[in-house]
This record gives sequence, C-alpha cells and structure tokens, in this order.
Amino acid sequence: MITDRLAKFSELDTSDLLALDTAVTQQGLVDFISKITQRLGLRNAIYHCPTFPGRTIDDPFLVLTYDDEWVEHYKKSDYVHIDPVFNVAARSVLPVDWSTLAKTDRKVVKLFNEANDANVGRQGLTIPIRGPESGLWALFSVTSNDTDREWRSRLRGLTREVLLLAHFIHQKAYELYGGGEKFDLNAITRRECEALSWTAEGKTVVDISVLMKISPETVKAHLDSARHKLGALNRVHAVTKAIRAGIVH
Repeated sequence: MITDRLAKFSELDTSDLLALDTAVTQQGLVDFISKITQRLGLRNAIYHCPTFPGRTIDDPFLVLTYDDEWVEHYKKSDYVHIDPVFNVAARSVLPVDWSTLAKTDRKVVKLFNEANDANVGRQGLTIPIRGPESGLWALFSVTSNDTDREWRSRLRGLTREVLLLAHFIHQKAYELYGGGEKFDLNAITRRECEALSWTAEGKTVVDISVLMKISPETVKAHLDSARHKLGALNRVHAVTKAIRAGIVH
C-alpha cells in the first residue's frame, strides 16, 4: 500500500512538473499540491513563507489545502507564536516529524486538539527551506491520517519525496515575486544533455554510466553541472526545465 502511494509520485515528474514550470500562478501551485496530497495518500499540504517582500510571520504567503475555517481560526487565535511545528522548523535545517515535538504545554495541547477536530491530520512532516536570497526562508508541510505504525514505516521514503517537492514549490513561489533565474542554453554540453535525456527516461545513475560508457561519478558531475546551469534545485527540476526549453525531448 505504502509503496503504491510513493510509486504514484513518479507520474508528477514530467507532465505535472512541466505544466507548473510553464505557467506559474498561485492557483497553479494550489492545484499542484492538491495533486500531491491525493497521489501520496496525504491529508493536507501547506507552503508557508513569511519572508517574501511585504510578508510577515503574522501575514505569510500561503499555498495550502487546509479548510479556510481552520486557517482563519489559527490566525485569530495567534497560534503561530505557540505552534511547536513553526517554532522548531523555523530554526531548523532538518525535516521535522511532528510526532517528535513536545506537546505538554496546555496551549499546545489545545492547538493540536483543535487541529485534530479540524481534520488537519494526525501525523505531520515539515521541511525547512532556505534561500535563494539571504534571509529568505519558508516551510513546507504535509499531513496524514496514518496510524503511528503506518507513519513510521513510510516516513523515510516520504521524506525524500517531500524534500524534492518542497524545494520545487519554493522555487515556483519565488518566481511569482519576480525572482526567476535565466539560463544560457548554449552553455549546456552535449554530454550533459544526454545525461538529462536518460534521466528523463527514468534511468538511474548506474544505468546511464553503462549507456554513456562513463563512470557513475562522471554521470553525477554532468547532471550536477547541468542542474547548476539551468538554475534548478534538483535533478528532476533540471529535467523539467530542459524539457521546457526543448533541449530534452
């Protein structure tokens, strides 16, 4: 069951990523994270950035699937200042599993009880994101109604997937504020294009090393170089940008 959920994410690697990369809108981001929650068997997802121009901790830029009623209640109750998810993740560089957070404070207990009543999700995972500008940071969280046992069994694999998604969504949100990067297609070499093309077909680094008759380390170097030149946050993002630019088919 869990493997099937994660396998469904592969469907997002090309068509959905490419669609969002082509037309970046806030509604497009909402639609995208809604697909993520459905395909990965999650309850909710939220991108939270209080550091875009004109935004604050009390009035962040949000893209989310939570019910509007819960969002308004959270804001009116000023929960951001007592929420351990926000307070821990905002100071962290590592993923935060909500089940590890201290929840003994009376106000925190009240917050989580109300969140459960609002069907936010019994389990949660938050990814802190930094950059690309100094002082710019955001949080991306997903929630689930998994049991404790189900959550523990899927957390490691889910974290890998959500890390990739978090940085991709952050890049798209950043572009909404005019921060998109430009790249020179001529700077990308033939071998880098070839490595990207094989990656787009689902080949692993080892597979590509055999097909290109080079070492796995050289394949990684080609992919990392292409990613840097394309201004991409990860390899899937690089492939998506390359497809959009027409250098990978």
